[in-house]
Amino acid sequence: MKTPLSFRCWSLVLALAFANRPALGQSPAERVVVVSPTVGEVIDGAEKARFGLFPYYAADDFEEARFVRSLAADSAITLRTRLRDGRQVARPFTLAEFEAVRAGIARRLQEVGSLSPEPVATRSNASPSGSAALAPASSGTPEIIGRTYSVELRSGNRFIGVLRSATAEELEFETKDLGRVRVQRANLIEFVLLNQGQARRGYDDVGNGTRLFFAPTARNLRRGEGYVQDIDIFLLGANYGITDNFSVGVLVPVLPGLGLSVFAFTPKVSVPLTDKFTVGAGVLYARAFGYGGGIGYGVATYGTADDNVTMGLGYAFAGGEVSSTPVVVVGGAKRLSRRTSLINETYIVNGGVGGLFGLRIAASRVSGSLGGLYFSGSEGGLYPAYAEVAYRFGKIK
Repeated sequence: MKTPLSFRCWSLVLALAFANRPALGQSPAERVVVVSPTVGEVIDGAEKARFGLFPYYAADDFEEARFVRSLAADSAITLRTRLRDGRQVARPFTLAEFEAVRAGIARRLQEVGSLSPEPVATRSNASPSGSAALAPASSGTPEIIGRTYSVELRSGNRFIGVLRSATAEELEFETKDLGRVRVQRANLIEFVLLNQGQARRGYDDVGNGTRLFFAPTARNLRRGEGYVQDIDIFLLGANYGITDNFSVGVLVPVLPGLGLSVFAFTPKVSVPLTDKFTVGAGVLYARAFGYGGGIGYGVATYGTADDNVTMGLGYAFAGGEVSSTPVVVVGGAKRLSRRTSLINETYIVNGGVGGLFGLRIAASRVSGSLGGLYFSGSEGGLYPAYAEVAYRFGKIK
Protein backbone atom coordinates (compact mmCIF):
# COMPACT_ATOMS: atom_id res chain seq x y z
CA MET A 1 0.00 0.00 0.00
CA LYS A 2 1.43 3.35 -0.98
CA THR A 3 1.66 6.24 1.48
CA PRO A 4 -0.47 9.18 0.35
CA LEU A 5 1.54 11.98 -1.24
CA SER A 6 0.00 14.62 1.04
CA PHE A 7 1.08 12.68 4.15
CA ARG A 8 4.66 12.36 2.87
CA CYS A 9 4.80 16.10 2.14
CA TRP A 10 3.60 17.07 5.58
CA SER A 11 6.07 14.60 7.17
CA LEU A 12 8.91 16.23 5.24
CA VAL A 13 7.83 19.72 6.32
CA LEU A 14 7.62 18.71 10.01
CA ALA A 15 11.00 16.97 9.87
CA LEU A 16 12.64 20.06 8.39
CA ALA A 17 10.98 22.29 10.98
CA PHE A 18 12.13 20.25 13.95
CA ALA A 19 15.60 19.75 12.47
CA ASN A 20 16.11 23.53 12.44
CA ARG A 21 14.63 24.12 15.88
CA PRO A 22 17.11 24.36 18.82
CA ALA A 23 16.92 21.44 21.23
CA LEU A 24 15.08 22.14 24.46
CA GLY A 25 17.36 23.82 27.00
CA GLN A 26 20.08 24.70 24.48
CA SER A 27 21.31 28.28 24.13
CA PRO A 28 21.64 29.80 20.67
CA ALA A 29 25.07 29.20 19.13
CA GLU A 30 27.76 31.29 20.83
CA ARG A 31 31.38 32.17 20.23
CA VAL A 32 34.02 32.96 22.83
CA VAL A 33 35.26 36.55 22.92
CA VAL A 34 38.85 37.00 24.10
CA VAL A 35 39.21 40.11 26.25
CA SER A 36 43.03 39.91 26.24
CA PRO A 37 45.58 37.43 24.83
CA THR A 38 47.23 37.48 28.26
CA VAL A 39 44.33 35.58 29.83
CA GLY A 40 43.13 33.78 26.71
CA GLU A 41 39.66 32.29 26.26
CA VAL A 42 39.28 30.99 29.81
CA ILE A 43 40.00 33.22 32.83
CA ASP A 44 40.94 31.13 35.88
CA GLY A 45 41.26 31.97 39.56
CA ALA A 46 44.93 32.94 39.29
CA GLU A 47 44.22 35.45 36.53
CA LYS A 48 41.20 36.84 38.37
CA ALA A 49 43.40 37.48 41.42
CA ARG A 50 46.35 38.92 39.52
CA PHE A 51 44.34 41.40 37.48
CA GLY A 52 41.70 42.19 40.12
CA LEU A 53 38.81 40.98 37.92
CA PHE A 54 35.16 40.37 38.79
CA PRO A 55 35.11 41.62 42.42
CA TYR A 56 31.47 40.50 42.74
CA TYR A 57 32.70 36.86 42.89
CA ALA A 58 34.70 35.82 45.97
CA ALA A 59 38.11 34.28 45.28
CA ASP A 60 37.23 31.13 47.24
CA ASP A 61 34.03 30.65 45.18
CA PHE A 62 35.40 31.37 41.71
CA GLU A 63 36.50 28.54 39.39
CA GLU A 64 36.71 30.01 35.88
CA ALA A 65 34.92 32.34 33.45
CA ARG A 66 34.76 33.26 29.79
CA PHE A 67 33.18 36.01 27.72
CA VAL A 68 30.77 34.81 25.01
CA ARG A 69 28.63 36.42 22.36
CA SER A 70 25.67 35.00 20.47
CA LEU A 71 26.05 34.60 16.72
CA ALA A 72 22.87 36.64 16.35
CA ALA A 73 23.40 40.12 14.97
CA ASP A 74 24.10 42.92 17.48
CA SER A 75 23.97 40.50 20.41
CA ALA A 76 25.22 41.48 23.88
CA ILE A 77 28.32 40.09 25.57
CA THR A 78 27.81 37.66 28.47
CA LEU A 79 30.26 36.59 31.15
CA ARG A 80 29.65 32.90 31.86
CA THR A 81 31.17 31.93 35.22
CA ARG A 82 31.54 28.53 36.84
CA LEU A 83 31.73 28.55 40.63
CA ARG A 84 33.38 25.97 42.83
CA ASP A 85 30.07 24.57 44.02
CA GLY A 86 29.17 23.71 40.41
CA ARG A 87 26.80 26.61 39.74
CA GLN A 88 26.89 28.35 36.36
CA VAL A 89 26.24 32.11 36.45
CA ALA A 90 25.56 34.33 33.41
CA ARG A 91 26.17 38.08 33.76
CA PRO A 92 25.42 40.51 30.89
CA PHE A 93 28.24 42.93 29.97
CA THR A 94 27.95 46.13 28.03
CA LEU A 95 30.62 46.92 25.48
CA ALA A 96 31.93 49.66 27.78
CA GLU A 97 32.24 47.22 30.71
CA PHE A 98 34.02 44.71 28.48
CA GLU A 99 36.49 47.35 27.29
CA ALA A 100 37.08 48.41 30.92
CA VAL A 101 38.17 44.85 31.75
CA ARG A 102 40.54 44.88 28.79
CA ALA A 103 42.00 48.24 29.88
CA GLY A 104 42.44 47.01 33.46
CA ILE A 105 44.46 43.99 32.31
CA ALA A 106 46.68 46.19 30.12
CA ARG A 107 47.21 48.63 32.99
CA ARG A 108 48.22 45.80 35.33
CA LEU A 109 50.73 44.50 32.77
CA GLN A 110 52.32 47.93 32.59
CA GLU A 111 52.54 48.07 36.39
CA VAL A 112 54.55 44.85 36.54
CA GLY A 113 56.68 45.96 33.61
CA SER A 114 55.57 43.26 31.20
CA LEU A 115 53.94 43.87 27.82
CA SER A 116 54.26 40.25 26.72
CA PRO A 117 51.08 38.62 25.42
CA GLU A 118 52.07 35.46 27.28
CA PRO A 119 50.34 34.66 30.59
CA VAL A 120 52.20 36.24 33.49
CA ALA A 121 50.56 34.24 36.30
CA THR A 122 52.68 31.50 37.83
CA ARG A 123 50.80 28.81 39.66
CA SER A 124 52.04 27.20 42.85
CA ASN A 125 50.99 23.83 44.22
CA ALA A 126 47.30 23.61 45.02
CA SER A 127 46.43 25.16 48.37
CA PRO A 128 44.29 23.37 50.98
CA SER A 129 41.23 25.33 49.88
CA GLY A 130 41.86 24.67 46.20
CA SER A 131 42.56 28.32 45.40
CA ALA A 132 44.98 29.08 42.60
CA ALA A 133 48.13 30.87 43.69
CA LEU A 134 50.40 33.48 42.16
CA ALA A 135 54.11 33.93 42.55
CA PRO A 136 54.73 37.65 43.16
CA ALA A 137 57.63 39.45 41.57
CA SER A 138 59.30 40.29 44.88
CA SER A 139 58.62 37.29 47.08
CA GLY A 140 58.78 33.51 47.06
CA THR A 141 55.49 33.34 48.97
CA PRO A 142 52.36 32.66 46.90
CA GLU A 143 49.78 35.46 46.76
CA ILE A 144 46.21 34.21 47.00
CA ILE A 145 43.43 36.75 47.32
CA GLY A 146 41.16 35.80 50.21
CA ARG A 147 43.76 33.76 52.15
CA THR A 148 45.30 34.63 55.53
CA TYR A 149 48.95 35.69 55.96
CA SER A 150 51.38 36.46 58.76
CA VAL A 151 53.20 39.70 57.93
CA GLU A 152 56.34 41.23 59.49
CA LEU A 153 57.49 44.72 58.49
CA ARG A 154 60.91 46.36 58.63
CA SER A 155 59.59 48.59 61.40
CA GLY A 156 59.24 45.49 63.59
CA ASN A 157 55.43 45.49 63.50
CA ARG A 158 53.64 42.20 62.91
CA PHE A 159 50.04 41.36 62.08
CA ILE A 160 47.86 38.62 60.63
CA GLY A 161 45.36 39.54 57.93
CA VAL A 162 43.38 38.39 54.92
CA LEU A 163 44.86 39.50 51.59
CA ARG A 164 42.26 41.58 49.73
CA SER A 165 44.23 43.08 46.83
CA ALA A 166 47.74 43.10 45.36
CA THR A 167 49.59 45.38 42.96
CA ALA A 168 53.21 45.58 41.88
CA GLU A 169 53.94 48.09 44.68
CA GLU A 170 51.66 47.20 47.59
CA LEU A 171 49.42 44.65 49.28
CA GLU A 172 46.18 45.35 51.12
CA PHE A 173 45.06 43.24 54.08
CA GLU A 174 41.95 43.10 56.21
CA THR A 175 42.82 42.58 59.89
CA LYS A 176 40.73 41.92 62.96
CA ASP A 177 42.19 44.72 65.10
CA LEU A 178 43.58 47.27 62.62
CA GLY A 179 40.95 47.19 59.86
CA ARG A 180 42.27 47.62 56.32
CA VAL A 181 46.06 47.85 56.15
CA ARG A 182 48.11 48.73 53.06
CA VAL A 183 51.73 47.59 53.00
CA GLN A 184 54.47 48.56 50.57
CA ARG A 185 56.24 45.47 49.25
CA ALA A 186 59.60 47.14 49.91
CA ASN A 187 58.78 47.18 53.65
CA LEU A 188 58.12 43.43 53.94
CA ILE A 189 60.48 41.20 55.91
CA GLU A 190 58.18 38.19 56.15
CA PHE A 191 55.02 37.37 54.21
CA VAL A 192 53.87 33.87 55.16
CA LEU A 193 50.78 32.04 53.95
CA LEU A 194 48.97 30.37 56.87
CA ASN A 195 47.21 27.06 56.50
CA GLN A 196 43.59 26.71 57.55
CA GLY A 197 44.43 25.57 61.07
CA GLN A 198 46.87 28.43 61.66
CA ALA A 199 44.42 30.98 60.27
CA ARG A 200 41.69 29.65 62.55
CA ARG A 201 43.97 29.84 65.62
CA GLY A 202 45.32 33.24 64.63
CA TYR A 203 49.06 32.47 64.62
CA ASP A 204 51.75 30.84 62.49
CA ASP A 205 54.45 28.31 63.33
CA VAL A 206 57.19 29.47 65.71
CA GLY A 207 60.40 27.86 64.51
CA ASN A 208 60.30 24.83 62.27
CA GLY A 209 60.63 22.02 64.79
CA THR A 210 64.30 21.14 64.20
CA ARG A 211 65.00 20.15 67.82
CA LEU A 212 63.43 19.31 71.14
CA PHE A 213 65.77 20.32 74.00
CA PHE A 214 69.14 18.70 73.28
CA ALA A 215 67.75 16.01 71.00
CA PRO A 216 67.43 16.77 67.28
CA THR A 217 64.36 15.99 65.22
CA ALA A 218 64.56 14.91 61.58
CA ARG A 219 63.28 18.31 60.45
CA ASN A 220 65.97 20.66 59.20
CA LEU A 221 66.77 24.36 59.16
CA ARG A 222 66.14 26.01 55.84
CA ARG A 223 68.99 27.40 53.77
CA GLY A 224 70.12 30.70 55.29
CA GLU A 225 68.24 30.14 58.57
CA GLY A 226 69.98 29.80 61.92
CA TYR A 227 69.85 30.33 65.65
CA VAL A 228 72.16 30.98 68.57
CA GLN A 229 71.36 29.75 72.08
CA ASP A 230 72.65 30.04 75.61
CA ILE A 231 72.21 26.88 77.66
CA ASP A 232 72.41 26.94 81.45
CA ILE A 233 74.35 30.23 81.27
CA PHE A 234 77.71 28.50 80.65
CA LEU A 235 77.27 27.02 77.15
CA LEU A 236 76.80 28.83 73.85
CA GLY A 237 75.43 27.01 70.81
CA ALA A 238 74.78 27.93 67.19
CA ASN A 239 73.19 26.08 64.24
CA TYR A 240 72.92 27.13 60.61
CA GLY A 241 71.20 25.74 57.49
CA ILE A 242 73.77 25.28 54.71
CA THR A 243 71.01 23.94 52.42
CA ASP A 244 67.40 22.98 53.06
CA ASN A 245 68.61 19.44 53.78
CA PHE A 246 71.95 19.97 55.54
CA SER A 247 72.81 21.96 58.67
CA VAL A 248 75.74 22.22 61.08
CA GLY A 249 75.97 23.22 64.70
CA VAL A 250 78.59 23.93 67.38
CA LEU A 251 78.59 24.15 71.17
CA VAL A 252 81.32 26.01 73.10
CA PRO A 253 81.77 27.55 76.58
CA VAL A 254 80.49 31.10 76.99
CA LEU A 255 83.77 32.08 78.70
CA PRO A 256 86.63 29.77 77.69
CA GLY A 257 89.42 29.29 80.17
CA LEU A 258 87.27 29.09 83.33
CA GLY A 259 87.74 25.37 83.75
CA LEU A 260 84.85 24.37 81.45
CA SER A 261 86.60 22.84 78.45
CA VAL A 262 83.83 21.71 76.10
CA PHE A 263 83.50 21.72 72.34
CA ALA A 264 80.85 19.94 70.27
CA PHE A 265 80.21 19.74 66.52
CA THR A 266 77.01 18.37 65.04
CA PRO A 267 76.19 18.08 61.32
CA LYS A 268 72.75 16.75 60.27
CA VAL A 269 71.21 15.62 56.97
CA SER A 270 67.41 15.59 56.53
CA VAL A 271 65.18 14.21 53.80
CA PRO A 272 61.43 15.05 53.82
CA LEU A 273 59.47 12.07 52.43
CA THR A 274 56.07 13.77 52.72
CA ASP A 275 54.79 17.07 54.07
CA LYS A 276 54.65 15.56 57.56
CA PHE A 277 57.20 12.74 57.55
CA THR A 278 60.96 13.38 57.53
CA VAL A 279 63.97 11.15 58.10
CA GLY A 280 67.47 12.28 58.98
CA ALA A 281 70.91 11.27 60.19
CA GLY A 282 73.74 13.03 61.94
CA VAL A 283 76.70 12.94 64.27
CA LEU A 284 77.33 14.65 67.58
CA TYR A 285 81.05 14.80 68.28
CA ALA A 286 82.29 16.40 71.49
CA ARG A 287 85.54 16.96 73.36
CA ALA A 288 85.34 17.65 77.08
CA PHE A 289 88.15 17.74 79.67
CA GLY A 290 90.66 16.17 77.28
CA TYR A 291 88.45 13.30 76.10
CA GLY A 292 86.68 12.94 72.75
CA GLY A 293 83.70 10.91 71.65
CA GLY A 294 80.23 11.19 70.31
CA ILE A 295 77.19 9.47 68.88
CA GLY A 296 76.03 8.73 65.37
CA TYR A 297 72.27 8.59 64.95
CA GLY A 298 69.33 8.14 62.66
CA VAL A 299 66.01 9.80 63.39
CA ALA A 300 62.46 10.04 62.02
CA THR A 301 59.88 12.74 62.74
CA TYR A 302 56.18 12.82 61.96
CA GLY A 303 54.07 15.97 62.24
CA THR A 304 54.31 19.71 61.75
CA ALA A 305 56.68 22.33 63.11
CA ASP A 306 54.35 22.86 66.09
CA ASP A 307 53.10 19.34 66.77
CA ASN A 308 55.40 16.41 66.12
CA VAL A 309 56.67 13.06 67.36
CA THR A 310 60.29 11.90 66.99
CA MET A 311 61.97 8.51 67.31
CA GLY A 312 65.69 7.92 66.92
CA LEU A 313 68.44 5.35 67.39
CA GLY A 314 72.11 6.11 68.01
CA TYR A 315 75.39 4.40 68.82
CA ALA A 316 78.05 6.03 70.98
CA PHE A 317 81.72 5.95 69.99
CA ALA A 318 84.97 6.89 71.73
CA GLY A 319 88.62 5.90 71.50
CA GLY A 320 88.08 4.02 68.23
CA GLU A 321 85.38 1.81 69.71
CA VAL A 322 81.62 1.78 69.07
CA SER A 323 79.09 0.78 71.70
CA SER A 324 77.16 -2.41 71.01
CA THR A 325 74.11 -1.07 72.87
CA PRO A 326 72.05 1.59 71.14
CA VAL A 327 70.60 4.73 72.68
CA VAL A 328 66.92 5.11 71.87
CA VAL A 329 65.29 8.54 71.93
CA VAL A 330 61.55 9.18 71.89
CA GLY A 331 60.17 12.69 72.12
CA GLY A 332 57.77 15.25 70.83
CA ALA A 333 56.41 18.78 70.89
CA LYS A 334 52.86 20.04 71.34
CA ARG A 335 51.82 23.66 70.73
CA LEU A 336 49.52 24.71 73.59
CA SER A 337 48.88 28.34 72.70
CA ARG A 338 50.22 31.20 70.61
CA ARG A 339 53.46 31.36 72.62
CA THR A 340 53.71 28.12 74.61
CA SER A 341 54.72 24.59 73.65
CA LEU A 342 55.15 21.42 75.68
CA ILE A 343 58.45 19.57 75.01
CA ASN A 344 59.67 16.11 75.98
CA GLU A 345 62.66 13.97 75.10
CA THR A 346 63.19 10.53 76.63
CA TYR A 347 66.35 8.42 76.39
CA ILE A 348 66.45 4.66 76.87
CA VAL A 349 69.90 3.15 77.51
CA ASN A 350 70.59 -0.37 78.84
CA GLY A 351 67.06 -0.58 80.20
CA GLY A 352 67.34 2.73 82.03
CA VAL A 353 65.01 5.60 81.21
CA GLY A 354 65.63 9.33 81.59
CA GLY A 355 65.12 12.58 79.84
CA LEU A 356 63.94 16.18 79.89
CA PHE A 357 60.40 17.52 80.17
CA GLY A 358 59.29 21.15 80.14
CA LEU A 359 57.98 24.22 78.34
CA ARG A 360 59.12 26.51 75.57
CA ILE A 361 57.82 30.08 75.31
CA ALA A 362 58.50 31.55 71.89
CA ALA A 363 57.99 34.70 69.85
CA SER A 364 58.92 35.03 66.20
CA ARG A 365 62.70 35.22 66.76
CA VAL A 366 63.27 34.83 70.50
CA SER A 367 62.41 31.83 72.67
CA GLY A 368 63.09 30.55 76.17
CA SER A 369 62.92 26.98 77.45
CA LEU A 370 62.80 25.42 80.91
CA GLY A 371 63.19 21.70 81.44
CA GLY A 372 63.33 19.27 84.31
CA LEU A 373 65.53 16.16 84.36
CA TYR A 374 63.83 12.87 85.18
CA PHE A 375 65.11 9.31 85.35
CA SER A 376 64.00 5.91 86.55
CA GLY A 377 65.25 4.18 89.68
CA SER A 378 64.89 4.56 93.41
CA GLU A 379 66.04 8.18 93.31
CA GLY A 380 63.97 9.09 90.27
CA GLY A 381 62.10 12.36 90.17
CA LEU A 382 61.96 15.67 88.32
CA TYR A 383 64.87 18.05 88.92
CA PRO A 384 65.47 21.52 87.43
CA ALA A 385 68.29 21.04 84.95
CA TYR A 386 67.78 22.92 81.69
CA ALA A 387 67.36 26.63 80.96
CA GLU A 388 67.84 28.13 77.54
CA VAL A 389 67.41 31.37 75.60
CA ALA A 390 67.61 31.27 71.79
CA TYR A 391 67.55 33.85 69.02
CA ARG A 392 66.68 32.96 65.42
CA PHE A 393 68.36 34.88 62.60
CA GLY A 394 68.50 35.02 58.84
CA LYS A 395 65.72 33.65 56.67
CA ILE A 396 63.38 32.16 59.24
CA LYS A 397 60.29 31.52 57.09
